[in-house]
This record gives sequence, structure tokens and C-alpha cells, in this order.
Amino acid sequence: MSTHLPDGAKAVAIDILIHGPRSRAQLAKDLGSSAPTLTRLVKPLLAAGVLVETDAVHTPGRGRSSVPLDVVPDAWRFVGVKLTSESVYAVTTNLRAEVLDSETIPAPSLEVSAVVTAVAGIVERLRGRAGRELDAVGVTVGGLVEDGKTVADSPFLHWAQVPFRRLLAAEMAPPVFLANDVVGLTRAQQWFGHGRSSRDFALLTVGAGVGYGLVMDDRVVPTTVSPVSHLAIDPHGPLCPWGHRGCMSSYVTSPAMTAAVAQAHRRAVTYDEVLDLAGGGDAAARRVVDEAAHALGRAVSAITSLTGVERIILSGEGIRLVDVGRAALHAGRLEYPGARASGVDPVVVRPMDFLEWARGAAVVAIQGVFPQR
Repeated sequence: MSTHLPDGAKAVAIDILIHGPRSRAQLAKDLGSSAPTLTRLVKPLLAAGVLVETDAVHTPGRGRSSVPLDVVPDAWRFVGVKLTSESVYAVTTNLRAEVLDSETIPAPSLEVSAVVTAVAGIVERLRGRAGRELDAVGVTVGGLVEDGKTVADSPFLHWAQVPFRRLLAAEMAPPVFLANDVVGLTRAQQWFGHGRSSRDFALLTVGAGVGYGLVMDDRVVPTTVSPVSHLAIDPHGPLCPWGHRGCMSSYVTSPAMTAAVAQAHRRAVTYDEVLDLAGGGDAAARRVVDEAAHALGRAVSAITSLTGVERIILSGEGIRLVDVGRAALHAGRLEYPGARASGVDPVVVRPMDFLEWARGAAVVAIQGVFPQR
């Protein structure tokens, strides 16, 4: 589709994609537009095939039918890829980010050219199984991504200043979009998840690291350095790898928690084992889990106090922490006067596996090209 679409038309198409099919009258009401204006905006979308008229719906009491407008989700195909130091996770989705296919492979190494080859291979296999060309590919990594082009710093992949988007684009035909993994997950929640009904929300993820995403006035707020991963919790607490004493990373990350319990038991433990031990009454594991959950609760209250958001989505591969340490998390939240005064619990717990992170990468691709290929 080469026709240039005006911003107003794009806004109409995106609104229908996110919130579903509606009649012209309902769209005009929801968007605050006049009927002539909406007709003008919809016309190029219908001509380009971005929107279609669906089956007429009878309107009770009016003696006539309305014709809803909708997108055609299965007319589009996207691949999203999430990279970790151990695996490459990939999914194929339609326009509404519904997962149609997936594949996971071990990471070949952390060497850049090997990762590029692995990503290109998994994208080609998914394209082949889809039996059609892809509209775009999204790739996300943990770390700082600059201008959607360069992995400036990834502590998990041990990369610095890698022009990853250019390297990937040279190996595949579809447009390639690159983003931080938490940004991708935030965008997925914004358009197709728990943030869809909220103009303002935050996303907080826990696992190997602490991730933070923020949406204000329906826009993703860019954060070049996470303001939460090193949020001070206790000035007398443990040191994190960056030398901060008592910050979130020193309490909540899976490496910090496993290291603390391993030291107490004088043997190596896994993250799930830490949570199992805590649930079974082990004193050392219980203390570590409660301190981590308490820190997470304080971070939740700090975010709501500083941003005013009424919804915080908790997720990440380590989110089982919330189940085991729920009482401590609640206690951490209530330490702030504002949290005690509010009768609204802003927390939504949304467990997600790494394929869900890959779906977030697919949403980065969707937002990169829709509604104009």
C-alpha cells in the first residue's frame, strides 16, 4: 500500500484495531468527530484495504441497520523475536497480535554474527510455515536500544554499540524493528493487553533484572535508563553489582535472591527452589523472599505516588515472587501514606513466559507499519 494516509485516518484505523469493529456513528461519537469528517477519514482506509465493511448489524428501535468497520487481522503477518543469553524465542502473529505459530531455539553463542544468522533462520522458517510474506519483523533485547537501531548496552548479551537493526535488515526482506524488551512488552499491554482500557499505566517486571515501562496519556514514555531497577529501598541493604546499596536490583532480581539463599545454605540453588523453600517454611529463603516482595511493594507505591497511574501491571519470568510473598508486598505498599489513603488496589499480576515477550516484539513491528505498509 503506497497511498499516504493522513494522521487522522491512521488514528481511526488504530482505534478500530485496538477496540474492535464499530459503526461510523459510534466511531464519530467515540472519537469526537463529525459525521462528514469521519467519512473523509474512512474513505482512504477503505480504498487501501486497511478497513473493510463487515456484516450489517440491526439497530433496535431505529428501523435500520448499521455497517461496522473493522480491520482484517489475517491479511497481515508479523514475526516477533525475543533474545536472551540462552535462547531465541519467536512467534508469528496476525494484526491483532494473536499468536499463530512459535519456535524456540538455543542461542548459538553471544557472538553478534552468530545471533544474526540464528534470528534470520528462525524468521525464515516461520515465514515458510506461514506460506506467505511477512509484513514486518520485530526484535527485542534486554538493555539500552538507541533510536531503534543500535544495541548500545546489553548486560545480558554483553554487547555494546552493536548496529543490530542494520545487520538484521541485511539478512531478510521484511522491514525490521528493534526495541528494548520491556518497551515491547509495554506496547503489547497498551494495545492488546491489560493496559488497553487505561490511558495511563505502568509495567513492572522482575526476573534476571528489573524492568519498567510507563504509558501516560496513551503514549509510551521513553526511559533511557530504568529509574526503578536501582530505586533505593534501604540505605543499609546489600550491594547490587553496580555498587548501589539497598536498591531494587540488590533485593528483587533472581541472581540476588539465589545468591543470598545459596550463601545461607552453602550450596547452589535455583530461583524456583528459593520460592519453594520459602513456601515450605525455610527461614533463610523466607526472609529473602519477604524482603524482595516488600521492596517490590515499595516500588509499586513509589510509582503510583510519582506518576499518578491507577494501574500497575506486574509481570516477568520471576513474577511467582508475588504469590509466595504477597503479604510482604502488601506491607511494602502500605508504608507510603498515599497508598494507605487510597482504597484502590492498582496491581494487576500478569504472568508471562518468554513467548509473550516475543509477542511484545511482534507488537513493535505492528506499530511500526500499521496502518500503512
